[in-house]
Amino acid sequence: MSYRLIVISSGSGCLYINDNRYDVTVGSGYAIAPDAKLVIASTGEAEKDMHYMCMTFDIIEAQPNSDRPLQFLNREIMMESFDRTLGVMRKLMTIKNPESEEDQLHYYFRFQKLMHALLKQNTAVSETITSMQAVERTVSFLNDHYNEEISTQQLAERTGIGVKQYNVLFKKMTGLTPHEYISALRIRKAKELLLVSRQSLAEIAEQVGYRDSYYFNRRFKQIAGVPPRVYVNTRQYKIMSMSYVCTLLALGIKPIGAPAYHLGYYAQRLGENITSIGDKFTLYYDRMNALKPDLIISCDTLEHEIQQQLERIAPIATIPWMGLHATEHLQAIGDLLGMGKQAQSWVDGYELQREVAHRRIKPYINTNETVGLILIEGKEIFVLGDRNVGEVMYRSFGLQPPALVQNLLVEHPNQYGRKVTVEQLRQYEADRLFIIVYGAEAALTYQQLQKNPVWRQLAAVRQGKVQNMDPEKWIFYDVLSLSGQLDEGINLYFEQ
Repeated sequence: MSYRLIVISSGSGCLYINDNRYDVTVGSGYAIAPDAKLVIASTGEAEKDMHYMCMTFDIIEAQPNSDRPLQFLNREIMMESFDRTLGVMRKLMTIKNPESEEDQLHYYFRFQKLMHALLKQNTAVSETITSMQAVERTVSFLNDHYNEEISTQQLAERTGIGVKQYNVLFKKMTGLTPHEYISALRIRKAKELLLVSRQSLAEIAEQVGYRDSYYFNRRFKQIAGVPPRVYVNTRQYKIMSMSYVCTLLALGIKPIGAPAYHLGYYAQRLGENITSIGDKFTLYYDRMNALKPDLIISCDTLEHEIQQQLERIAPIATIPWMGLHATEHLQAIGDLLGMGKQAQSWVDGYELQREVAHRRIKPYINTNETVGLILIEGKEIFVLGDRNVGEVMYRSFGLQPPALVQNLLVEHPNQYGRKVTVEQLRQYEADRLFIIVYGAEAALTYQQLQKNPVWRQLAAVRQGKVQNMDPEKWIFYDVLSLSGQLDEGINLYFEQ
């Protein structure tokens, strides 16, 4: 038997070491002694199948006067840099049988360096830091297991420190006791379910971890200020939007906050005084907390870290972004907020507007002419599909896309577009080009592109059939923008 180093690379499940259970997630690591009993089990759910890397090794000679060569055996270990540890393990496993003596020395050097780093991280050089890291892991654990019966004693045991010290460190980290933190998590999830699900109060209470509905009602009122039924029936929510500002405005709802890059041309017309909560690269969580939203409406493209931060502020309702068209975004949010009829009425009006616009422009369209749509953002070039600008130009107006785009849309409709190189633009030749240049960096990219021989040889460029589109009016994809773009598109086409 050999020593084993196990690192969980994806999924979740449980691991038993000498009958001690550990709930494992991505980033967990374990050091196992040769004589230890080890059992690893996945959750059984296909989308959460657990994958792990296992490295085995032998210790030829332990440090003198040490009866335990590794001081962190048979338990979870700390890894300050999970990605780096996993990367080193993968590298070692790819060169497991080095051929030359030099490669062999290099291999052992990497391994010794990895083990030295793990030893350093898992010895008591800095007990306070290590203890805080252990407590932080239990906080993350609670975010996924808040609906289970978990005592402070059990949490402390997971860290290997005493209950009294654990309580002190936990409150220092979160501002709450473990009991208060679990209650806050449960009520936050209950608020979300009350707003977005059709479950009964008893079902919601049980789902968030309360077996007694009466106690759930009492705790909800203590934390939220009102009983659950009053909370859900008020329906005067303060809503913060991460992605759907114009969709909410179309329903007559003005969100209290949104990222600045969603407060564009059409949003500004109806959404004065919406607080900016950040930009494309920086979000202001303190400002979000100050707004005290009742609900956050978001999309499914947020990074996991941002999602976790938002969950600490208010319940989140997630509407799929790429999986739905703009009118379906509207209908989904309308259903969520009990405004399905208003949403359908808006969609009906928009479809009528599309029909009128199509009839107006149809006599002037050359059916033999292909029309390409290009977006430049930063240093990147995109050939657009039938979403965003393509929703108006291709779907509503019936303009003919380049042959390759048409083939791609037949196979996979509702495409935003494809990033391409300058050389690949030849594959998307069109008789006419509409181009959006979004941002200052994109303007420089476009200047350079116009000097490129490949660009200058495109048919539309040689014939002077390239038209710039106003990025502030054409970059967004939502029902208000699409409605405005119908009129803008007609005017733009007539300018040819």
